[in-house]
Amino acid sequence: MKTKLTFILLACVTFTSCSKYYIKKGDAYYKTMQYSKAISNYTKGIAGTTSDSTITKLANSYRLNNDYANAEKWYAEALSISEQPAINMFYYAKALMSNGKYIDAKKWFKKYQAVASSDKVSKLIASCDSAESFFSNAKKYSINVLEMSGVSSAFSPVYYKDGIVFAADKKESNSEQKESGWTGRSYLDLYGSVKLQDGSWSAPQPLSGDVNGRYHEGPAVFNNDASVLYFTRSNYKGSKKLRKDNKDESNLKIFSAEIKDGVWTNLKELPFNSDMYSCGHPALSPDGKTMYFISDMPGSKGGTDLYKSTLKITDNGVEEWSAPENLGEEINTSGNEMFPYVHKSGLFYFSSDGHNTMGGLDIYSAGYDGKKWSAPENLKYPINSSKDDFGFILNEDGKSGYISSDRNGNDEIYELKLNDLIFIVKGKVTVRGTGEPLSDAVVEITNNKDNYIQTLSVDDNGNYWMKMKAGVDYEIQAKMEGYLKPGVLSIKTSDKKKSEVFRADFQLEKIQTEKPIVLENIYYDLDQWMIRKDAAAELDKFAAILQENPQISIVLNAHTDSRAADDYNKILSEKRAKAAVEYLIKKGVDSKRLQWKGYGETVLLNDCGNAHQCPEQEHQKNRRTEFQIIRIEQMAQK
Repeated sequence: MKTKLTFILLACVTFTSCSKYYIKKGDAYYKTMQYSKAISNYTKGIAGTTSDSTITKLANSYRLNNDYANAEKWYAEALSISEQPAINMFYYAKALMSNGKYIDAKKWFKKYQAVASSDKVSKLIASCDSAESFFSNAKKYSINVLEMSGVSSAFSPVYYKDGIVFAADKKESNSEQKESGWTGRSYLDLYGSVKLQDGSWSAPQPLSGDVNGRYHEGPAVFNNDASVLYFTRSNYKGSKKLRKDNKDESNLKIFSAEIKDGVWTNLKELPFNSDMYSCGHPALSPDGKTMYFISDMPGSKGGTDLYKSTLKITDNGVEEWSAPENLGEEINTSGNEMFPYVHKSGLFYFSSDGHNTMGGLDIYSAGYDGKKWSAPENLKYPINSSKDDFGFILNEDGKSGYISSDRNGNDEIYELKLNDLIFIVKGKVTVRGTGEPLSDAVVEITNNKDNYIQTLSVDDNGNYWMKMKAGVDYEIQAKMEGYLKPGVLSIKTSDKKKSEVFRADFQLEKIQTEKPIVLENIYYDLDQWMIRKDAAAELDKFAAILQENPQISIVLNAHTDSRAADDYNKILSEKRAKAAVEYLIKKGVDSKRLQWKGYGETVLLNDCGNAHQCPEQEHQKNRRTEFQIIRIEQMAQK
């Protein structure tokens, strides 16, 4: 200790003052990205200097540790001393914006724009202009911070069993884990915690096994049965030192781990990782077959972009992730897009500082109709703030969830509860009979309140979804050229008292003549041909289909089983077919488009003829009502 003090005193004499000593030491830490130690030394030596370079480095160090209050102070100091590089005006404006000073931030963005115009800055200026609108949802959610004992910061929660798993660090590192020079705290690990009966949270425990190591482990996601964990990790597998690229930077990678006897093991790198760029923040689609993640790989539009990869099965039966695909300019900007998450409904969430942000990272939602992304929607305050907001998840009904935010000066997890109702409709369009998805189909959803029609494409698996408004009645229909348009489905949110996810699937029938198509659930009382109430409901649906497809004319055929005399069955089937056609005419179907025919027991679907005894369910198959398309007019479909 005495030797160390002597060295410091000699250093002070050698450099005229201790100020120069601390600044030189701060520069050394700054160069190696140990920003917390750089701050410690710069603040000790800053009083003895007017060097704008040192002041700028101190401002940068605070910014890179998300301390925007001090970043604002020192950028302002640097800009007051001398003419600065344009980027410092930008960083100062960003710090002002993060501190909620939108008017001042706009002034400095404009100064920066005068010398370095960009689309990103134009968006930030627009965000400053619309700052007031960000508070329009102020009462929509209530949020409360989670009190997590034993950790310094925590973020990016994911649901796991009865609790959550998240990334966190501690103020002090242990002997097994080195300190991060960037933050001055321990490196990040993955921890788990559960909510107790009294509403508090259990002390976070690190995940067992091989997941947590010497350096950073970050945002993660579990597959559907929680047997596989995908997580972000510093590039150091198999090494006690961080691996670095040709820019002397250590990149992030995505790893997988498997649960074996309650321990996470068998770590594997995903194939699209690289030593030359970062991949991280994995998220999975509800079916687990698509992974979304961030990367700054070549071809990215900004700092970090969002990508996706699809899980394929090779000819050898091996699971393999496809080459990454950039999500495109609807999602990615010249800024940073990060922390993706896909809700069970299919709604996509992510954080960005390049869209219309309140300041720092904001959380956005976007939809994918199978062809393109919708414009990202800022979730506004109180989910977003002027600081960094990210790591967003929701439970299945969308009424509660968690976010991460440094709005109070440190990354913390907040529990949110929705004070509003959420309604989502989702479904699948397939071929009737085969279940084959119709990837070229479209779904039309009509808002009956204002008669606005929204047309949605389906994805490659025939799936679609849409967020609906509360207090509105909707009509939904699917269509595709060459297929009969089905009847319209109605969904009402006007009478709902709680959030709900509606299901609206469509089976489309290919338009082709002479092929008999069974009308399900058309039943008659014994020896009767009058239309029963249950049959009427099905005929109502069929009448709607005929009205939606005015280009077709049909013959309606009725069949009986083999019991009773042949002639009797023939007459009975004719009466039933005629009764069904007359019912359709009463429902408004043009009689010129309708014919009818009774076949009796002459077209059986099995061997249950007069000479055979069969169980009732086999006879039921023969008692059916069918229709055949006999003419297709050449006219434009609706």
